[in-house]
Amino acid sequence: MQDRKHVAWLYSQLPDLVRAGIIPQESVARLQERYGDVEQSGRSRAIVLFGILGAALIGGGVILLLAHNWDDLSRATRTALSFAPMLIGQGLCGWTLARRPDSVAWREGAGTFLTLAIGSSIALVAQTYHLGGSFEDFLLSWALLALPVAYLMRATLPALLYLIAIASWAGMTYPSAWLGIRTAFTRSLSYWGLLALALPWWFLQIREGRYRSQVTLFGWILVLTLPVGYFLTLEERTIGGLWPVWHSAFWTALFLAGKKWWGDAGSASQRPLQTVGALGAIGLALALTFEDVWRLHETVHGTSAGLFLAIAWLVASLALWGDSLRRGELSSQTLLGALPLVAGAAYVVAQASPWASVALMNLYVFGLGVGVLSAGVRSQGLGTMNAGMMILSALIFCRFFDSDIGFVARGIGFILIGVGFLTANLVMLRKRGGAK
Repeated sequence: MQDRKHVAWLYSQLPDLVRAGIIPQESVARLQERYGDVEQSGRSRAIVLFGILGAALIGGGVILLLAHNWDDLSRATRTALSFAPMLIGQGLCGWTLARRPDSVAWREGAGTFLTLAIGSSIALVAQTYHLGGSFEDFLLSWALLALPVAYLMRATLPALLYLIAIASWAGMTYPSAWLGIRTAFTRSLSYWGLLALALPWWFLQIREGRYRSQVTLFGWILVLTLPVGYFLTLEERTIGGLWPVWHSAFWTALFLAGKKWWGDAGSASQRPLQTVGALGAIGLALALTFEDVWRLHETVHGTSAGLFLAIAWLVASLALWGDSLRRGELSSQTLLGALPLVAGAAYVVAQASPWASVALMNLYVFGLGVGVLSAGVRSQGLGTMNAGMMILSALIFCRFFDSDIGFVARGIGFILIGVGFLTANLVMLRKRGGAK
């Protein structure tokens, strides 16, 4: 139902349904909040994309022209030309807000041009007056000066560039030989404060429709950069043996949050938190099925701030998992959300026998695969069923490299899972054909 044509058709039927008394006016508002606007058709989206691309090309061209003649110019001329792109960008943004405030293409284009102009002005002024500084300092300054553009212009690209810039800044020099451990940790913690500055922009977009393309794009960049700040903060600063619990809490919190607030999305592309969180959690669970992982029990004493962050993610994960249980979502997705508890139990068992932890994690991943497969069969969802088969196949593939299992057993396991894969797909396709 997320296809824009279907949503547009639904909106066209709403006035008649309200007049006929079939649905109340309050439901119309809720539906519009749920699905967002539909003005961004394929043509309008293309206009927006071309506007962003055109602004980026113009900005890059101006920078190249300046660079070509830069050495022949006086310092005063260089200074004037350094600020010129930024002033032009500000004027363009002002004109857009005054004359085209409702045009997404103009807001995105003007915001993109001004964002690039800010970066070029900083770099050119620093080069002209030999101000020095590192690339990381330049990146952070650029990001902080460009973030207001995202809010003022309601533009997406400046917000996305901000997320990428702060993640790059946090991880670029970590752990550098000349950057002390305390300084590096302070930088990784600062990432969270910088991230908090951008999240209100996302929440404002969500209020206009949680399935809008701006919300989805921000969500994808967020979940792809967020692990940088998280794992840098935890690096060598929490109890070493408990890392499976902290990491599983991070991935499952993302997954459960996506399930709670974007669970009705029509495609995987609209579910960034769920998709990345599920992949991370399943990948971690598979890694925990190896014995060597549970033989590393050394304790690393670190800062309370890093431990607080890890505990906060664990509490968030358990709270979201408990909320899904209260809402009666007893499904394979709830089983995936239980990973931190299973990892914690495996950590306790590993103190006596690493093999017991391996057996527990193998049993958990097997149960997860069977649960997802069964859910797919019940709902006749081919994608869900294949996801369950893929989990089981990944588990078998991991055991392929386990030297404690014989070649014959591994070969039979692969054959059986392959036959099951083909059979399940054939049965599902026949059921779908019969239903039609």
